[in-house]
Amino acid sequence: MKSWRLIVFVLVAFAQLAVPASLIWKREQTLRHGSVWKFRTAPVDPVDAFRGRYVALQFEAETQEITPPPNVGSGETVFVTLKQNAVGFAEIDQVSLTKPSADDFFEAQLSGKTVALPFDKYWVTERDAPAAEAAYRNLSRRDNQNAFVTVRVFRGDAAIEQLYLDNQPLPDYLRANAPTK
Repeated sequence: MKSWRLIVFVLVAFAQLAVPASLIWKREQTLRHGSVWKFRTAPVDPVDAFRGRYVALQFEAETQEITPPPNVGSGETVFVTLKQNAVGFAEIDQVSLTKPSADDFFEAQLSGKTVALPFDKYWVTERDAPAAEAAYRNLSRRDNQNAFVTVRVFRGDAAIEQLYLDNQPLPDYLRANAPTK
């Protein structure tokens, strides 16, 4: 009887470790092997009480009207492939219900005639959050769009790699524009 309990305990412990480990492994594979895509952003600014501060992102690609697959409604999961526009930013190329054969796609939610991208938060430290939010807001206005992110895309997963402000990675931008004391 005790050996049965020990076996169940070991299996449950293994499952509890395997699930988060597999999620971490998948994200690391995406960040190591994924193709890099640049997405132009638009401003928003919230806080998550449990996970900390982040810069909430919106993307021009989310306003791009697409032709959804037939008989597919809002909220359904679709597969998205990308193409690069003339100035080097990502645009939605195709939306499909079937998984593409290439590695360079991700899953997203259909939202009417647009796609809601699965990445929309760039996490920052509590210390850097106020400056990052203010800088992002200033550099992603309609009259001053100078913010973008690089996103790695690999086998159905997409992960934000870096937020760029004024063509500099966020940490470099914050260091270069820190108020002098």
